Amino acid sequence: MAKVLVCYYSRTGNTEKMAEKIAEIANKEGLDVDLKRVENTEVDGLLTYDCIIIGSPTYYGSMAWHVKRLLDESVKFHG
Repeated sequence: MAKVLVCYYSRTGNTEKMAEKIAEIANKEGLDVDLKRVENTEVDGLLTYDCIIIGSPTYYGSMAWHVKRLLDESVKFHG
């Protein structure tokens, strides 16, 4: 069974609702889903997932800095 991480940052709750719905649908499809706030996601743990879905609001056309930090830290795994 594929292991999926749905990782998100949400300030007002809208992105959180979307992430919860995505996780719910993936779970119904028989996938092993973890739903985590980006602040509670360890970059070292990303390699344990077959699929990573990231949700972020946009601020002036850019992702939330919390999400950018996680992605920047993940560079050590993919170059």
